[in-house]
Amino acid sequence: MSAFLFFLLTDITSNSDAIIQKMVVVWGRTESFSSCVAQPDTWILCVETCFKTESCVMAVLDNTETCYTCAFNESMPNVQQTMKEDKVKVAFKVKVDESLVDKCPAGENPPTFDGVMAEGDASTTTPDGKIQNYTIAYTGTGWKFLVFSMARCLSECFFYRRPTIDWCLTLGLTIDANISYSQTSPLCQKYNLEFSGVASADELKGIVYQIKYYKAQESLPSLNVFVDAQRTTECQATPTTEKCMSIEGFNTVDKSVQNLDGYQFMTDASAGATIGKQCMVMVGDGVNDGKFDFVE
Repeated sequence: MSAFLFFLLTDITSNSDAIIQKMVVVWGRTESFSSCVAQPDTWILCVETCFKTESCVMAVLDNTETCYTCAFNESMPNVQQTMKEDKVKVAFKVKVDESLVDKCPAGENPPTFDGVMAEGDASTTTPDGKIQNYTIAYTGTGWKFLVFSMARCLSECFFYRRPTIDWCLTLGLTIDANISYSQTSPLCQKYNLEFSGVASADELKGIVYQIKYYKAQESLPSLNVFVDAQRTTECQATPTTEKCMSIEGFNTVDKSVQNLDGYQFMTDASAGATIGKQCMVMVGDGVNDGKFDFVE
């Protein structure tokens, strides 16, 4: 059995595409606290916690002045509209236009200002990340949620966010057949995938987890994983120069890996060059799991 590391491209993002959201506070009462967690903080700090928590949709203050943060779920409770005298509040997390970055939106019956449905995003960027969007509609006596949810990745993949791109990362395994480094990228392309490097400590941790899982599943004593990095012809002759010890010393498909900061080598980035070992692998021998070495 051989293994190679690849990623499935799912979504491209950039700083200019960033979602702008605000917390909009209304007099209201949620019909259920089933997805809510009581917080020890003041109302203001509780609302801030919700704002900073990806999966949080709203913060709720009850009549005992206890604040709750409420996470996205597929059956979000309705919120009843109340009066100031009831002293209960709800802060909805909703998207706003770029023009309102430094301003408060205005209109009747917020967050559905002047009858326009509000939208929100509670998507998560953890390895089991989910796309979680919702709209909020005014009913005349309060607000109801319409929700949409889906996993960012297939069940065998982990989601990761790099500075300019989102993707799903997993191991590709060939059962009862060995493959060479040169076969990995074409094999990925055959299934509309791409060969990948490792961009962060979080990605490394996730890959090591998968290596251990597959070793246990297949009863393997060790499992080396091809990583997207093959030493250039120039650096095969001069492997210890500064350039050749950096990402510039390797031919790669995955151009979003900008450096080797996340790579811990068994020796160093020049290892094996003089004896024909030019292709990078991640080691999974039970002792050095997650370290990098080179093979032919």
